[in-house]
Amino acid sequence: MAHVRHWIDVRTGDEFDQPVPFGLVYPVRTGDGSAPPSQRGRTWEHLVACDRELRPFSESVSLAPAS
Repeated sequence: MAHVRHWIDVRTGDEFDQPVPFGLVYPVRTGDGSAPPSQRGRTWEHLVACDRELRPFSESVSLAPAS
């Protein structure tokens, strides 16, 4: 599987970037399109602990809440 660089949190719509495989994940913009409050990179472990649900970003991503 190829490296996926662009991610989206399906719960909030926040967008993230992971420039290198297995590296830190950086916030790009919030769900409303504004700049994130912090642009510090985070580990996957940190994002999971913060209840983030990241999925590969594509135009077909549905932001509807899961039932």
